[in-house]
Amino acid sequence: MNPQTNIASIGFTSPSLPNSAQLETLRDLTRSCALPPDTGALQATITVATSEIGRYDIEIEKIQAELDRLVSERNLLSSYANGCRSVLSAPYRLPDDVLVEIFDRCFPEDLYVMSSKTTGQQELDRITHRYILDLAHVCSRWYHVAMATPRLWSMFVVDAECWKRCKAPASTLLALLESALDRGKNHPLDVTLRVGSYHDGADDALELFVKHAHRWRELDLYSIGYPPEWLSAAGTGSLDCLEQLFFRAMRKNDNSWEDVEIFQHAPRLTKVEFKGLPASLPKLPWAQIKACTHFFARDYRCRYQPLTILRNAANHSLYKLVLDLRDRSLATESWDLEISSEVEDLQIWFSTYNSVVTGKFFDCLTLPRVQELALHVAHDFPAPVWACDNFLALAERSGFSSSLFTLTLHQVRVTDTDLLRCLEVLPRLTWLEISDCSTEGVVVITDTLLQGLIYNSDLSALVPRLEYLQLASLFEFSEESYLDLVVSRVETPHNLENVEAFETRLSLRDECDRKLSPPVLQKFSELESQNKLVFVLNRWG
Repeated sequence: MNPQTNIASIGFTSPSLPNSAQLETLRDLTRSCALPPDTGALQATITVATSEIGRYDIEIEKIQAELDRLVSERNLLSSYANGCRSVLSAPYRLPDDVLVEIFDRCFPEDLYVMSSKTTGQQELDRITHRYILDLAHVCSRWYHVAMATPRLWSMFVVDAECWKRCKAPASTLLALLESALDRGKNHPLDVTLRVGSYHDGADDALELFVKHAHRWRELDLYSIGYPPEWLSAAGTGSLDCLEQLFFRAMRKNDNSWEDVEIFQHAPRLTKVEFKGLPASLPKLPWAQIKACTHFFARDYRCRYQPLTILRNAANHSLYKLVLDLRDRSLATESWDLEISSEVEDLQIWFSTYNSVVTGKFFDCLTLPRVQELALHVAHDFPAPVWACDNFLALAERSGFSSSLFTLTLHQVRVTDTDLLRCLEVLPRLTWLEISDCSTEGVVVITDTLLQGLIYNSDLSALVPRLEYLQLASLFEFSEESYLDLVVSRVETPHNLENVEAFETRLSLRDECDRKLSPPVLQKFSELESQNKLVFVLNRWG
C-alpha cells in the first residue's frame, strides 16, 4: 500500500459532519416528538450520510490493512530480537557440564522412592525419566545434552506392583525401560526393584536389569518374589561396580539366598543393609564391608540371631542392628552365644522386658575396638531395661576404659545411680547422649545424675574429657543442677588440643510446660559470647 495514500486516509473527513447547533436541534426534536417545518432537509441529510459512511468504511479498511501489516512486522521484529537476545543470554552459553548439573537439580527425589501410593502414571514417569524428556523439549541443544549424558539415566526405581495400574501394557513398559537403560550406556547404575513372579512382564524386567549387572553401583532388592537363580545370568565377577547392597528377604522361611555367591565377588562392595533372618542372607565379602545395617524380621525365631552376623564385622567402621528381645523365655533359656567383634561404631535398637535379658545380651558380646556405642529403643516397643553389672563386665573385657569415646542411651530404662556407676569406667568419653523414657514416663536425667557429672579438679571427676552433652528430657531436674554442670565443664581445661568450647544440647518434650529461667539463659548467652559454650535448646516429640 502506498504510504502517501495512508497519510491521506488518516487525514480524511466528511463535509457532512453535523455541527453543535445541528446536534442540539436534533435533540430538541427527539425530546418533543415534533416534526420539523422542513422534513426535506433531514431526508437529504440521511441520503448524503449513507454515501459518506460508505466512504468512511473504505478508508477504515485501508487503514486497518496497514495496521495489520504494522502489527505483523512489529511482532516479527520483536520475535527475531528476542531470539538474538536468547542466543546471547547466559543459559544458552552455559557449558554442557553446567547444564547437566542444572538437569540434575531437577531430579524429582520424592518420585524415586518405593511407596504404596505411587500411581500408574508416576511409575510410567519413573521408567521413562519423564523429567528429562520434558527438559529435552526446550531446544535442540538441550535435547542433545539430555540424550547424550549417561549419568542422567542412571537411577531406576521399578515397582512391578504399579504396572497393573498403568494404562500402557507391560510390553510397552518393558520397551520404554530398555530404551532408558540403554541411554545410560556404561555409567554406574542405582537400581531399586520390587518384582514378583506373579507380575506381568517380571521375567523380562529382571532379564533387562541383569544385562546391566556390570553397571550396578547401588542395588536395592526391595522385594524380589523370585528364587535367586535369575542373578546367575549376571555371571560371577560381573559386579565390579557394586558398592552398596540393600536386601530384604521376601519370605520368613526362604533360605534360598544363603548359597548365593555372586555378591562375594564384588570388589567394591562396602555397605550392606539387610532385613530378614540371618539364614536368608547371601554370601558377602565381609572382610571389605565397612558399614552394615540389619533390621530384624518380625519373626519369633529371629530374636538374638542377628547378633551372629557381628562375628563377620572384621573391618566394619559402622554396624547398625535392630533386635526384638521381647520374648520372655529368653530370660530363662541358655543363649549359648559368644560374639567377639572388631566393629568400631555399633548402633543397636532393641527392646526387652527385664534386665535379665539385657544382661544376657551384654554377656554374649566382646567389643575390643568399639569407639562409639549407641543403644536405642526399637520402634515403638517397650524401653529396654538396663543391666548395670553386666555392662560393667562388658566394659572390662572389651577395654572400654581406653577405647570408648561416644555413648548414646536413647530411651533406655536405667537409674541415675547405675548410669553413674557405668560412667566411672569410661574416662575417655568425649560425647554423651542421654534421654528419659518419654513414652513410659521414666525419668533418667535427675539432679543426682547431673550433679554426678559436675567437673571438679580432683581425680575423681567422671568423664573428665567430656566436650559434648545432649539431654532429651522430661525436665524433672532442677535448672540449678544443669547450670552448675555446664559452668563446671566450661571452666574445665579439657586437655584436648582442638576443643574450643563445651557444647550442650537440651531437648525438652513438646508437652513439657517448664522452661529455663531468664537468668540461666542469660548466663549461657554470656558464656557463648565468650566462645566458651555452644548451647542449643529445642523440643522433641
